[in-house]
Amino acid sequence: MLFSEQVRLLESEERLINDSAEYAILNGDAWKTAKNYGNITLTEAGLVAFNYDARCNTHSTATVYSRLKVGSYYVHGANPYGQSWSNYHGLIWLAAGTYAVVMELRAVGINVGASVRNFQLGKAKFSDSEGEALAAYSGQISKTVSSRKLAVGSLKQAVFCIHVFAYTPGGQTNFENPGESLTNGVSISIDSIQVSWSERYQDDQSKENAYAKCYYPVTVGSSHTIAIAKDNANTVVHVSAVCSPWILSNTLYEPVSAGFPQLSTFYAILEPLSGNVTKNACVGKARAVSFGDSTDYYSSSNGTGILSYSYTFESVAVDKIGIFFSGLGGCLSIIAVDVR
Repeated sequence: MLFSEQVRLLESEERLINDSAEYAILNGDAWKTAKNYGNITLTEAGLVAFNYDARCNTHSTATVYSRLKVGSYYVHGANPYGQSWSNYHGLIWLAAGTYAVVMELRAVGINVGASVRNFQLGKAKFSDSEGEALAAYSGQISKTVSSRKLAVGSLKQAVFCIHVFAYTPGGQTNFENPGESLTNGVSISIDSIQVSWSERYQDDQSKENAYAKCYYPVTVGSSHTIAIAKDNANTVVHVSAVCSPWILSNTLYEPVSAGFPQLSTFYAILEPLSGNVTKNACVGKARAVSFGDSTDYYSSSNGTGILSYSYTFESVAVDKIGIFFSGLGGCLSIIAVDVR
């Protein structure tokens, strides 16, 4: 008998902005509005995903700068290099309300220009998820994802997804990993332990657009706390966060503890969320001495787009191994088991 649960609540999703046009600015070494995409309105607090392309539109060896503002706060920054398009994506947790969405660009040098195109933004929703609304960082943030039993087993891990934009007026801003000491550093700790950023765009040219993500698996059923430290009291930090078993991390994690009978077939569908990234699914466990995924996992699959994965537990014992996923920018949509 097949038991299936759709954990990505598609009936609640909505694309709010879809603008494929290209918008450009030309030099001046100052932030300019490339496009005001208008207002969005959320009737309840929730998750928002965005995706866009940016580039220098005049020089193959020039760096330009982008930053995205939603309401009163910046939510993303990047440093596109050269004339090839670079793709950027991320998540925001917003309180209910109406927000203006504005893309700003900056270009430095004579006749240097910057462009943005293919901007999309929409609201998404998942079961078993908790969020912290976008705001200026003012203190520790704690979240708990409640334990729950599904047909495939009990929830085990959720991914704490923290998105941070930072700037220091008139100076650099750099996101620090453990062991680093950088100018106007910004670091992150989870449960009092400093961890590495999953992705970071440094502002080492003092353009006021540093941005980083930290996607960190934590256990469900207990409270977990994030703290952001800054070396310079003048550094401004904007932050939002979501904690969910179904939003994929950049590292392998185990959202559920498999708890179904032997000879059953497990199914999962992995999808793009903010970006069409490579997603991974595998069954097994890292060995005491590892020689890579091919010897740690009995089965694995990866790909972009919608990835359908299945594995039948014949000789491999259900309760002796794990079912792992990864793919920052992607998500789990459906999880199921065909019980035999």
